[in-house]
Amino acid sequence: MRRFVPGVSIGVLALVLLLIAACSNAPTDSAGHQVAECNPDKDSCMEKITLRSGAKFAVWRNYPLSGNSAVTAALIAVHGAGRNPVSTLTGMMNAAKAAGADQNTLIIAPFFEAEDDYPSSDEARWTDEGWKSGEDAIQPSGMSSFTVMDDLMTGLANKATWPNLSHIGLVGHSAGGQFTQRYAAAGQAPSVLRGVSIDFVVANPSSYLYLEPNRPDSSGTHFEVPATSCRYDDYKYGLRNRPPYLNQLSTEQIIHNYTTRNITYLLGDADTTPKHDFDGSCAAMLQGNTRFQRGTFYFNRIHSLYPQAPQTLVVVPEVGHDHYAIFESEQARHILFKSLG
Repeated sequence: MRRFVPGVSIGVLALVLLLIAACSNAPTDSAGHQVAECNPDKDSCMEKITLRSGAKFAVWRNYPLSGNSAVTAALIAVHGAGRNPVSTLTGMMNAAKAAGADQNTLIIAPFFEAEDDYPSSDEARWTDEGWKSGEDAIQPSGMSSFTVMDDLMTGLANKATWPNLSHIGLVGHSAGGQFTQRYAAAGQAPSVLRGVSIDFVVANPSSYLYLEPNRPDSSGTHFEVPATSCRYDDYKYGLRNRPPYLNQLSTEQIIHNYTTRNITYLLGDADTTPKHDFDGSCAAMLQGNTRFQRGTFYFNRIHSLYPQAPQTLVVVPEVGHDHYAIFESEQARHILFKSLG
């Protein structure tokens, strides 16, 4: 287990975060690196890290976090509202195998536990909704779920542990897509890390963080401030009344982050039904009537306001709200595993 030391910089924390791995019975090479993937069905993929506060945090991963010179890319795949990191890891491992990228791609599925998951007394936990958008934890108090992501990314950029890792992808479907989209706007690590490129893949989220108070009409072609009494522009839907992690940045910094980072919106064109924890709140409904409509409207608006933003919309035909089908699609393969060319 690894323990963070309060008061040290994020760069130093990285050396602590991923320096030592949990034990594994998998075969290793002469350098002690695992050469075979874990098996999610046999519960051999879970590893716990110790956060700065001393709280434990679980991740599921295909290779131990001790490092591996064969790894050239990492995907951090964030689970959905059901908080099932095993399913998330399994789906992404399947996608990596189908793309022929499983031998050089580290896959990490963090587990943002809530009280319903019955975490042990020393484990970090959030509210059911709070982890999705960078809110502070219930325990330890004051720690954002985005801070955990900062630390994971910083550890992966440590060349002493991952000497040949040059690319990190943060990927999320549904609620994981909400996390990914908002972290792309506010995450601190991507602004300071060197030696790695970082991309974001936002798949079928139920809502988006808007950078302005305007919202689309029913056609998605006209945007204006809506006539409503609901607090539609409060965070997580807008930039008003942001939580502490996001308040460390100005509105201008958040907009700059979001419009200069590489983001792909990966949408299933059949994700058009109000199922699977669909957000039907007033604030969400002002973004569109379905997940597919909301994503399309949002991308078109960003592209209109910031045409130079390195953002792309990719539509997977005949796929609904299904993370296996989305990430194992031919369209996703070229996004997730760029090293294949």
